[in-house]
Amino acid sequence: MDLYPRDNKYNHAAVFPLIGRSHVNEKLTHPAVAMVVNFERGKEAKDSLLHHSNVRTFFHEFGHVMHGMCTKGNFSSMAGS
Repeated sequence: MDLYPRDNKYNHAAVFPLIGRSHVNEKLTHPAVAMVVNFERGKEAKDSLLHHSNVRTFFHEFGHVMHGMCTKGNFSSMAGS
């Protein structure tokens, strides 16, 4: 997960597949994905709290993470989202 803004980073929330799941010739490759968002950091001693819209965004993107990680597709081109 990459949760906070920084220079030269996308401005939108997204999930990127890093490794697709595959199960070919008895060789199983487990998937890996990255969730990238831009939530505001906490300031000094104050906690970072998410607005409701950011909570919705987090769970929306996390659904894509689960889709990518829990897939049972045998070929990476057919697995995940």
